[in-house]
Amino acid sequence: MLASALVNVPNPRVSLSMVALVCGLLSFFFGLLIAVPGIIIGHMARSQIKENPYRFGGARLALAGLFMSYLAGTLSLMTLAYVVIYPESLQVVADLTGYSLLLSER
Repeated sequence: MLASALVNVPNPRVSLSMVALVCGLLSFFFGLLIAVPGIIIGHMARSQIKENPYRFGGARLALAGLFMSYLAGTLSLMTLAYVVIYPESLQVVADLTGYSLLLSER
């Protein structure tokens, strides 16, 4: 018999990796508010998996969550920088939607 068949190895836990993946998905809707915790949790999950791969699993889930969190965070920062550089773009959006997005009219 194989020695590995005699050892009772439980299924690896993937909970932190799943949280990183969910944060990565939600960061596209909530921006930096969720992207930053997603990045932190994703790195924590990858660190746990690297230290003890038999106890923790979901390396690909954590990597996907990290990728999405970094992508959504970058897009959020680029959008924020664009709005700061070109504030008149908010007026175009306000005209299209019918809502005023500016805090003070000039």
